Amino acid sequence: MSDQGSSFLESVLKERSVREINKLSPYAVRLAQRWAKEWPGKTLELEAAGTLVKTLKQRAETEALNQWRTRIRVVRGDAQPSPERESAPPAP
Repeated sequence: MSDQGSSFLESVLKERSVREINKLSPYAVRLAQRWAKEWPGKTLELEAAGTLVKTLKQRAETEALNQWRTRIRVVRGDAQPSPERESAPPAP
């Protein structure tokens, strides 16, 4: 992870949350960075509720699976590639 992303996360989230996030997959870390930047209020709500890391894991897994399924469909010729849902806000 880049130093810039790490310090941005640290400016929004508590140190403990940042440490837990940094243990996740690179995709989940990028997702956390994006959430903290684009939806800091919602990200803080999830942190306060104690569900931020769990939600990040779930969303990263879901998005990765959706990307994989889309790639399979494209390879099979079943569908055209669709834009990624990376701009989706954190789940409630």
